[in-house]
Amino acid sequence: MSRRVWPLRLAAREGINTARAGRWTSLLVVLAVAWASAIPGAADAAGVTQLVEDEHAWVEAGGHVFVVEGARTDGMPNPIPAPACERLSQYEGIDASFALTRTNASGSLSHIPGARPTLYEVTPGVYEFLGVEPAVEGTVIATSGFARRSGVTDGDPAIVIRRAGFGVSASESDLLRLAVADASIMGEEFDGAFLVPSLVPDTADACYVRTDAAHHTAVAAALPGLLSYSGKPAIPNPRLFSGEFTVDYTTAFEDRPLRWVWVATAGALGLLWGIVQWFRRSQIAIYATFGAKAKARLVMQATEWGVLAGIGAVWGWSLGILSSIAWGARAPQALSAVSFHTLLTVLGASVLVVLLGLRPTGTLLNALKDR
Repeated sequence: MSRRVWPLRLAAREGINTARAGRWTSLLVVLAVAWASAIPGAADAAGVTQLVEDEHAWVEAGGHVFVVEGARTDGMPNPIPAPACERLSQYEGIDASFALTRTNASGSLSHIPGARPTLYEVTPGVYEFLGVEPAVEGTVIATSGFARRSGVTDGDPAIVIRRAGFGVSASESDLLRLAVADASIMGEEFDGAFLVPSLVPDTADACYVRTDAAHHTAVAAALPGLLSYSGKPAIPNPRLFSGEFTVDYTTAFEDRPLRWVWVATAGALGLLWGIVQWFRRSQIAIYATFGAKAKARLVMQATEWGVLAGIGAVWGWSLGILSSIAWGARAPQALSAVSFHTLLTVLGASVLVVLLGLRPTGTLLNALKDR
């Protein structure tokens, strides 16, 4: 009955002892793992943070907003059914919606008669769309552009004087509460305008719909039918459709060049480990001569690698987090990207270490002959 000369526990202990006694070789491996984990992860985290911030700016500027208008009949645009537009927020995937009617009137505040912003009539859904809290006495919404130029502030009392224009008679509102809102998500044409919420009319000129990334495509497909007029489907146009906002951030995230750099770093670590083992071939041959079978030698090398790689990975992960934050990465992106690269780099290199450990090894006599 054969007896196992090298128990696996003894092989593992020998691997730990080799890692401890390796000195400069062990330090080299630890440093290589640390830097291979830290640098690519930190650089990727900074890039991902920039993508996230760009996408956030895109969304804030109206990236998931549709401006829906009626199809043209005999050269004239059909109106939008305002009640249907106002009800859209009840559908899953639509955050807010409101109908807008362009008027030929300009207005002013009773205490600032010189300012004459354009007036737009909107349905009450604008409150949720722009994040405005309506006042009990009534609200008129001044865009932030008008507030900057006139000096009005949120919550000021206001009486809106509607000036006469083509098809519009002059009028004066009751005492209202002024709400200042950033309407840039609707478009540049509203900078300096007044949005006057009113009762829901039968029709409107346009419907503004805000959705999210998960429902963007489905909402775009549903809007023509939901806002059709006299059997004519409506036309949903993305609020942002040209220039710098044409970037597909999901694709950019998936195709970023640093995503796969862990493959190269894992290969480099595997090559480094192979070089170390080649210089140790005489030592490995001694183990084989004294009865260490292939399985025991594999456990020995894998244990040594595990100890050194574990120390290097922890060091590199910490260094990568700190470096990425220093380079401007946000903490969530730093944690995610550095952890991703550290884990896959170490796992990929470990696979190569195991494959190298499975290679056949001769005896000490064979090693001496090789010299």
